[in-house]
Amino acid sequence: MKTLMHYALVLSLGLASCQSKTSTETVTSDAATTLDTATAPAVSAGPEGRVLEKDALNAVQDEVVKKPSPEEDLSGFEKMFNQFNQSIQQGDAQAFNQYIDPTHGLYIIDTPGAMPQFTKVTDIRQYKRFYQDLPFFTIKEYFKSCDLQAIATLPKVTCEGEDAYAQKGCFVADAAAFRKNTAVQYTELPAPQKKTIAQTQLLVNKTVLHTASGFKFHFAQLNGQWRILFIDLMIPCSA
Repeated sequence: MKTLMHYALVLSLGLASCQSKTSTETVTSDAATTLDTATAPAVSAGPEGRVLEKDALNAVQDEVVKKPSPEEDLSGFEKMFNQFNQSIQQGDAQAFNQYIDPTHGLYIIDTPGAMPQFTKVTDIRQYKRFYQDLPFFTIKEYFKSCDLQAIATLPKVTCEGEDAYAQKGCFVADAAAFRKNTAVQYTELPAPQKKTIAQTQLLVNKTVLHTASGFKFHFAQLNGQWRILFIDLMIPCSA
């Protein structure tokens, strides 16, 4: 019995540390587990051995952080976005401000002239749109219903006929295109601010496009919470 307890201790330590200099590592996307086959003894096939084997397996499973499935991730985002949209439709500044990250703030992109302008906002009540100096929440006149649809790639601007986009709707997709966007480089902001904005862009995970208005909302998941980092109010095909 003493020997068996020794074996259990060795096995559990080997699994918990996930390190070995004498064996081959097996790596998955969620965890890396190493078993030292040179030093760990074989577990007995008897009842006591099976109990030890089950306990060791449970210990490993407890340490693995299970990532949400794409469906679960999208469901959580949709729930958040519906509440975010509701704060806009109701003009609820307090509720809206909860989605602004206290460290990075919110950048609102608009075009008062030929070039885009990035305005950093920490309290949405302080922001005035370049169009007639209107409060932010007046965008709800154009941004109304949004039946969010997941899509692999957001529709591109075509500017053909009366529609700016080939597809109509309210779409959400990975923010890969926005992470590569270089519009900030054409602003008149100081170089350090341009660098900060470009670095903040890299944090964005998802983009929501509302084709009827052309508005885009760029979100990042920071410390387990969805935050709105950029809102693009530029109207495509308006130049």
